[in-house]
Amino acid sequence: MRERRIEIAPCAAQAITLCLVLLLAGLGAVIARTFVPNVVLPRLTVPAFAALSLLALALEAAAFGEKRRQWVASFVEAAVAFGVLPLCAGLVADVSAAFRAAALGAVVYLVCEILLHSILDRLASGAVKGNRVVPFLAGLLLWLASQILAGVGL
Repeated sequence: MRERRIEIAPCAAQAITLCLVLLLAGLGAVIARTFVPNVVLPRLTVPAFAALSLLALALEAAAFGEKRRQWVASFVEAAVAFGVLPLCAGLVADVSAAFRAAALGAVVYLVCEILLHSILDRLASGAVKGNRVVPFLAGLLLWLASQILAGVGL
């Protein structure tokens, strides 16, 4: 069976998946705060940013395949997404906290992107080439490794 992938520019695929993941997470937070006002939402820490980043990157790798990476565009897209969407969802208190979230989120996203794609490049030469589960497993392992930075946050 022939594998079909959607052809789209790398920056567009990145922006679509990152904004989709952050939008769903923000929507979940708003719904949880609305219907269960006593709920304690997790803080925006490095593992939280890493989980959102790695989920978006794994979705991008599984849906759109491996593309040539553009690091500066990735950093800017992540800074805008991590700055604007948590502010709109009410996860950060003010604009200065949104700038801090944008900076921390963009750095975490870029590091996760570099590490995940280096792992996927190494695995692409072996027997797991074309397997859509591999990005999610590699992302899970990177998220577990990011737990060492659990105290670092906004």
